[in-house]
Amino acid sequence: MLITVLGPDGTGKTTLANKLAEAYDNLEYIYFGNNIESRKYKYFSRFLYSQKSGKLNIFLKYIFIFINDLYYFRLARKKHLISDRCPIDKYVGTIIFKDKFRNLFHKYSLKLLPNPDFVILLEGDPEVIYLRKKEISSDAISNYIDLYKIYIKSNSIKSCTIDTTKYSIEETYDLATIKIETLLNER
Repeated sequence: MLITVLGPDGTGKTTLANKLAEAYDNLEYIYFGNNIESRKYKYFSRFLYSQKSGKLNIFLKYIFIFINDLYYFRLARKKHLISDRCPIDKYVGTIIFKDKFRNLFHKYSLKLLPNPDFVILLEGDPEVIYLRKKEISSDAISNYIDLYKIYIKSNSIKSCTIDTTKYSIEETYDLATIKIETLLNER
């Protein structure tokens, strides 16, 4: 089973996903974000860590990252994984930042990958979230939240939403564990 934590930068995705993975022996943490150094790769790791530039190398990186993502999605059939982000996040980002080439790549790669079994969507007041990291504007934060919700609903993905501007990380963790325990007990 793949449980994914989604949310704009500053909502506490990494903290929550790591904390949940530490709490459950049968729940392994995986990072699907854009920070190549934070990712674990089963295949092509030497090439992916090499930071080679050029259009062909960038294209190959996208293909190799897709192959690695596919590996972890397949692994989730055998074990329980909790991911910090997932390919949905990349697709939504290309819509917000109007990146047509990457949008097409991520749109079609999502058609080849299964959806997560469950999404924990972290949201909240965009202004408060912005002040936590100041990486993307509050408008972009709001757009991310709206587009995540649209994607989750249109793809009938089971999910829960937690407002991290109303709840502390401990309270967010407690709310998430209720969902996690229910999911793990169902399997």
